Amino acid sequence: MDLIELNKCHMRQTFHNPTRWTLNAFYFRRATRRLQIKIQRKFATVRKDYLLRQVEGGPRHKTGLERLLNAGYVVPTKHARNNKHGNVSPGQIQKVLSGLKAQGDAAQNEPKTPPGRKRRSNAARYFTPRAGGRMTPGIYERKGRKAPQKIFAFTDKPPSYRKAFKFYPKITAAPAPPLPRHFYRALARAFATRRR
Repeated sequence: MDLIELNKCHMRQTFHNPTRWTLNAFYFRRATRRLQIKIQRKFATVRKDYLLRQVEGGPRHKTGLERLLNAGYVVPTKHARNNKHGNVSPGQIQKVLSGLKAQGDAAQNEPKTPPGRKRRSNAARYFTPRAGGRMTPGIYERKGRKAPQKIFAFTDKPPSYRKAFKFYPKITAAPAPPLPRHFYRALARAFATRRR
């Protein structure tokens, strides 16, 4: 089994239903004449901190949502809606940002209700409570006359993660049998492209 495929199998065992983005986050740079290869994260995922936290543990960096809200760190509660991968629904995040007028694009902050049409009374509305009130800091969702539910909590302390994804031990302990097949293939390619 190739190292990339081995890494994907380890991801499926470690994470709950990982996204395709996560499964394809790594690639390897082919061996040169120095017979060295590198397995590393793609540039787009390097900018995202979540995989590194799973490998090395420790506190994470701020997310795009947290930078837009400028309210410390945002932690989802049990009332936040998750998608099939166990992540907070991007649709709900967009609704929250639009409801709080925190979108980076001003056009996305405009109400979606067509002119002349009343807003549904049971449509979700999002708000943050005033400081010093009875409600704890966070983002709340209100639907109709139901009591508001806290879907995100605010905290000044960055969430910290344990080492869950054993990337280095799994890769370094990978079995060696596939090496000869790849070695002779690369050797033949090197002879075919050598300078004469």
